[in-house]
Amino acid sequence: MKNALAVALLAAVAACSPMPPPGPPVPPPPAPPTGPIPDTGVSLSEGPCFGTCPVYTVNVSANEFYTLELGRFTRAPGTTETGVFPPGTFAAATDALRTASFTTLPTDITIGSAACGSPVVSDLPGATIGESTIAGARIVEYYPGCFGAPDRPALDTLVSDLRDVFGIPALVEP
Repeated sequence: MKNALAVALLAAVAACSPMPPPGPPVPPPPAPPTGPIPDTGVSLSEGPCFGTCPVYTVNVSANEFYTLELGRFTRAPGTTETGVFPPGTFAAATDALRTASFTTLPTDITIGSAACGSPVVSDLPGATIGESTIAGARIVEYYPGCFGAPDRPALDTLVSDLRDVFGIPALVEP
């Protein structure tokens, strides 16, 4: 009985002992981005064409914040939307630029430019691809009808990859 009393007394004293001091405060989770990070971004613009090609421009910054301008043959022509892409979108877009050796591509691959070559097919949607960094901006104007362009395979792949990264069909199509 004395042992049981001693155990109960010890348990009661232990229950009354002070709690250890709290650890450092846990910071709240970061707020979602509300705007682009200046001087960083990847952009893709497409259209128009002879038919019903969607006309749009999408820009994503390093914090995944995007701006989408919708034109003809999109789900909301004449509107501008903003949002946040899933994590990794910006990194995937910059990886696509690196894979295409974006910094070495000519900046004008359009009808009439030396980089276009021949033959040329008309009435296709053009693309403008851009990258902004703290070091400056680079824009490549590309017309996929420049069948003789030496850089056409890399540019076709780049445009396709950026469409996939940004989820263009779901983002712009009606």
